[in-house]
Amino acid sequence: MKNILLLLPLTVLLNSCVVEVETGGCTDIYAENYESFADYDDGSCVYIWGCTDQLADNWDPNATMEDNNTCQYSCNLVYYLDYSAAQYMINWGISYYTFYDSYNEYIGYITSDYYWTGAPNCIPQADGSTLTATLYWSGNYNNNLGSFSWSAYPDDGQVADYDYTENNIMPGECIKLQLSKKKIQEYKEATK
Repeated sequence: MKNILLLLPLTVLLNSCVVEVETGGCTDIYAENYESFADYDDGSCVYIWGCTDQLADNWDPNATMEDNNTCQYSCNLVYYLDYSAAQYMINWGISYYTFYDSYNEYIGYITSDYYWTGAPNCIPQADGSTLTATLYWSGNYNNNLGSFSWSAYPDDGQVADYDYTENNIMPGECIKLQLSKKKIQEYKEATK
């Protein structure tokens, strides 16, 4: 009986000590191995890196994280003359306008034989009445707008008759780049 009385306080003492055990794991809900039962983040989170923007050409539906400039975007461009630009060319003896992008890359040329009374679509025209190109840029899901500059040179001369920067270009758009007499005159007046 004496032994039982000695064991009783020892048993009560041992049973009164509650040890709380915390469980480590991944606590980031965006991780592939998120563990809702984890009490603290033990650094074991796993991510799938890639482009998370559905508007991007390289969107990865499985990606959970992305680095800066991971996403690749594009849009189509169509260059064309309106009627006033064609008449301006004839009046000033200009045979054609040559178009270049902001990297001084040659895009092509259009003669005064072709003009549009309304904006064309971005499908290449077999008759040479438009120039089409694709613009590419990098960004992220929260920074996906593009911009670029373009210039038009009369008869591929040294001085541009028009130079313009397009901003806030949305991925997947068809950007219609019209050259008109008004634009040429306003540009020449502004650059005197």
